[in-house]
Amino acid sequence: MSRTIKNLIPAFIAVVLFFLNCSGPDIAGGGTIETTNGVVGVIRNSDNTPSSNTVVKLYPENYDPVSNTSDSILSDTTDTAGTYRFHRVASGRYVVLARNNHSSTSLILRDINATDSIITRAPEGTMNHSGSIAFTNLSGEDVSGWYLYIPGTDIYSRVNNDGSAELNDVPPGTFSTIMLAFNSNAKRNVLRQELTLSVGDTATVELPLWQYSRTLRLNTTPAGANISGTVTFFPVLIRLNSSNFDFSQSRLSGNDLVFTGKNGKSLPCQIERWDAAAKRAELWVNVDTIFGNDSTQSITMYWGNSSATAEKNIVFDTAAGYQGVWHFEGTSDDPVKDATINQFDGDAPDSVRPRSGEGIIGNCRIFDGISNYLTMPNSAYGKLNIPQNRNYTVSAWAYLDTLDNQSHCVVSKGIEQYYIRSTYSSDTPVWEFVEYNSTVGVVAPTSPVVPRKWVFLVGVRQGNKQYLYCNGEAVDSITAAPPASTGSSLNDLFIGRFSKGLPVPANDGFSYFKGSIDEIRIMNIARNPDWIRLCYMNQRSDDRLVVFK
Repeated sequence: MSRTIKNLIPAFIAVVLFFLNCSGPDIAGGGTIETTNGVVGVIRNSDNTPSSNTVVKLYPENYDPVSNTSDSILSDTTDTAGTYRFHRVASGRYVVLARNNHSSTSLILRDINATDSIITRAPEGTMNHSGSIAFTNLSGEDVSGWYLYIPGTDIYSRVNNDGSAELNDVPPGTFSTIMLAFNSNAKRNVLRQELTLSVGDTATVELPLWQYSRTLRLNTTPAGANISGTVTFFPVLIRLNSSNFDFSQSRLSGNDLVFTGKNGKSLPCQIERWDAAAKRAELWVNVDTIFGNDSTQSITMYWGNSSATAEKNIVFDTAAGYQGVWHFEGTSDDPVKDATINQFDGDAPDSVRPRSGEGIIGNCRIFDGISNYLTMPNSAYGKLNIPQNRNYTVSAWAYLDTLDNQSHCVVSKGIEQYYIRSTYSSDTPVWEFVEYNSTVGVVAPTSPVVPRKWVFLVGVRQGNKQYLYCNGEAVDSITAAPPASTGSSLNDLFIGRFSKGLPVPANDGFSYFKGSIDEIRIMNIARNPDWIRLCYMNQRSDDRLVVFK
């Protein structure tokens, strides 16, 4: 008899173990019943040992920790083998979230598909130290009641008044969805692309409400813009077209475009032209630092936010030396706007107004060489009135139609102050940057003229030294004697002719310009060779600085 009982003991233990595995506590509703479905899995530590005494929760895939109730959450604690079990799981897709407070580790497993009839075995997971995900510039609006959350988890954060938020205690891994809830009904995914959170790290998401982004490399190596020094507060020209930008993704006026630099810092941006129908645009972005001989530095462009409003940004800041900047955007009937706060806007009588046309950068003005010109009223005694032998820079893009043995003025602050023109020296056509000097008369470094080609002209005055650059290269320089008296500052700024007839070296008259003029700048600082070369390499038609990635 005792032998028979002894033989029945193993069978009895097997039956008990079978029922223990097939039935158990109903965590969500209480009671103990036989089950035919559920979710089971095993969790290990990073050293491959079982992760015991770890709290594991099973969330519906779309669970919102703020608006949803906890009735749908199942919970278990792993045994010594690192095993967890959930019974009587309703059909659907779930997320497993595990945390061990003792080791400060966690994990997340997605795409757990439970059915009515089978036990679903979840993939084996490994616990690692949690991290966090920070968000910046969520909105400039009222963010009352806004919150971010990871669907299928208890992870969420309220949005701060400054538009920032941070999700903490986030398991490492790759995330494709993080939801922003504006209210109980309005929600949207704020990830433009998959985000990978490394073990114990903090990931940052910039401008999450903007749907699209692209990295723009600024290449200053010999294969790119080819400068060696560092340039600061530089207005980078960005040209958009159908090959590098989908205009249908942005607002009609481009007002949703935002640029950021290092550490997510927003960069001032100014749109010169936005023509969505023709799929072309030109923008200026003020980058605080561009390093020489560097191909890794970059800025980021964001777009695709229908609720964004245009911000007033100053790219050409007077504090950075810009005293007058004219892009020549708009039509022939539009005044020529000054892009600085000085507002030296230019215009001319209707009968002599130059027409608008395609320039080297967006639109330009086309001068007929007979009567066309522009003038900036009330500029004689303003910021453009730069005394002799001071530091300043004058730059312009010019396209001279023909060589006709005539002098042609590009930009002039009177014939007795400073100007850039084309003229003839010993029967050779040359570009000339002139500062009137009361002791020696005209001080003018020169460079040969090539007609029917765009040329980037830069005149630099640095104390008693004067330089002329053509297409980014220094072509001539002069050292002048100190003046005995000052020149005349009675004249406003003119573009396309002089304010009055020029008597030297011959009677050249008003010297009307025949051709196209674009992007004139006057600065009260002497720009260095790297800055001048970077302007040319960036603004030329085959931009060598900006690389779209």
